[in-house]
Amino acid sequence: MGDLRAVGPAFDPRAVLEAALPDDLEWDEREVVLLGVLERQARHIAALEAELATHGYLDTGSKGQVRVSPLVSELRLQYAAMARVAEAIRLPGEAEKPKAVRHQRAARRRWDRA
Repeated sequence: MGDLRAVGPAFDPRAVLEAALPDDLEWDEREVVLLGVLERQARHIAALEAELATHGYLDTGSKGQVRVSPLVSELRLQYAAMARVAEAIRLPGEAEKPKAVRHQRAARRRWDRA
């Protein structure tokens, strides 16, 4: 594996979203809170990645067995949490996600029966 410390600069989710926001619009209170959560998550992820770069992917268990570092699973969970928070922030003009086709069909059948 390559040098993990060469990952690049820290990710700044707020700067990315601020750049995508049109000049004539502002974030509402809920979105400001979510942006703060994203910033904290990005800092946590950067710290975990630094620890992983220092200690590596493999760890030694209590009985001497080689195992994957718990940092790997924690990073995976942090990435998933960050993605969920980022999905909750909607930029203007983004279309709402369509409901699952299966749900739409079920609703049509219910309406057709009535």
